[in-house]
Parts: sequence; structure tokens; C-alpha cells
Amino acid sequence: MGNRPPARYPYRMNRAVLIPVIVTAMAGLALSAQAVTAQLGITEGRAREAVFDSFVSGAVSIAGKADVFTAASPQVRVAIVNAALTLARAFVESAEFPKRYADHRDANGPDPLPPPTSADDVLAKQRANFEAQVEGMRKQFDDVTPQQRKTLEEGFDTVRARFTEMEQGDARIALEAALKEQRTRQVQAYEVAVKELDAVYPADPRALVANRLRKFLDVSKDISFTAQLVERDKKMRFADAALEARPAEWKMLFRAGKPATDAARAFAQKWLADLEAKGVK
Repeated sequence: MGNRPPARYPYRMNRAVLIPVIVTAMAGLALSAQAVTAQLGITEGRAREAVFDSFVSGAVSIAGKADVFTAASPQVRVAIVNAALTLARAFVESAEFPKRYADHRDANGPDPLPPPTSADDVLAKQRANFEAQVEGMRKQFDDVTPQQRKTLEEGFDTVRARFTEMEQGDARIALEAALKEQRTRQVQAYEVAVKELDAVYPADPRALVANRLRKFLDVSKDISFTAQLVERDKKMRFADAALEARPAEWKMLFRAGKPATDAARAFAQKWLADLEAKGVK
């Protein structure tokens, strides 16, 4: 069957990393941005959106007419891939990409760590809330008898005495211990959230790009372009069950063909080497 299975070969997009977004998402690019958008039937802004979405999500963002790529010869596919990835790299290395990435990272990060709460803060707030309630009740004193008013005022004084007890001695020590434990939990939860954010979205957008490039090179290192396909349930599938179980991005590269995939790998290797030469991890 060769290494170009029919267009109906099924594949699903997931969050696995695939750097040559143009292999499917921006197929049909020529050597200029104007030609790219004209062939795809999209604006240059939408093309940049596809590149941005692909990098930050780790999934292919489909934009435009993919059939232009699938209908092209191997040589034209190589030209498309190189032109597309050149366009993608130029956008990623522009001033726009890191700014948008920083906004995206902030929007997906944890809420800021709240300031620590002291025992004085807690006790002062409790007193203030209580006195506000007292003032509200006193406004209703016209509807109570003098004896009821006297009883209420005595109750207010009792509560105030309890506040005074809490502000000193063992009660204050217990409150301070509870607040310290609460703060420890807050800080730990925040640090975990920041680590999780850094793992998904490194502070340096170049590190994200490097991660995507490495994962693409890993997934594309062993494509079996001569694998046999058979028709099952009216769809073309790999005869080898192990290959059929491969992830969608692996199958997508199989469909793109060896010349296009090799071109994408060469581009990714050069890009990654340039980043690593600048100290990007």
C-alpha cells in the first residue's frame, strides 16, 4: 500500500506534542505569509493562533485546508514543511509570542499566596464584628424594657470579657498555633501549585519550545513508513497490531510520509540545538 494511506485513515488529536503543526494544521504554505494565508483561506492572525495554540497546548491546532498538503507530492510536502516551520519559528521568536505566553501562563497559574494572618488580626476582626452587631441591636432598644436592655448590656460585657481572655494566655497561644499550621498548609499548597505550573508552562517560553521539540523528535524517531495497511471496518488500519496501537501523532507522521517527516525532524533538531546553545534547558 506504500507509505501514503488513503485520506480516510483515522487519527485522533490529543495533547501529545507534535511540533510540525503545518504537516496537518497549516498545510499548503508557500514561501511567504501572504501565500500561506491565501492557500489556507485564513488570515495571518489565525495562522499565528494555530501556532500559538499548538505550542501552549501540546496538541495540533487545525487551521485551513489540510487537503492541500495531503494531495501534494513528497517534494512539495518537504517545501511546505520547511516554509511552515520557518514561519512558526519566526513567530515564536517574535516579541508577540513571549508576551502572549506570559499572559497565558499567568491565567493558568495559582492564585497569589494571601498575606499571613496574625492573632491580632483575627481578634481585632472578631471584636469589630461583634461591636457592629451590638450597635445594630441597640438601635432596637426602643422596643425593649429597661430590664431587657440591662440584661442585654450585661451579655455584651460578658462577650467582651471572653474576647479579652482569648487575647492572652493559653487561648491566644492555641490560636497562634492554629494560624501557624494554617499558614504552613497555604505555603505548601502554593509551592506545589507553582511546581505544577512550571512543569506544564516553564517561566521561560523558550524552555516550553525546547520541550515540545524534544518530544516531537522522540515520537518521530521510529516511524515505520513501509508498514502494511489493511482495510477493516471500512477504514485503513495497520496490519501490525502493535503499530495500530501507536498514538495518533505517530500515525499522523506516517501519513505525512518520510520526506516530510525527515524535513520536520531536521528543522526541529536545528532549532533545538540553537536553543541549547543559548543555555535553554
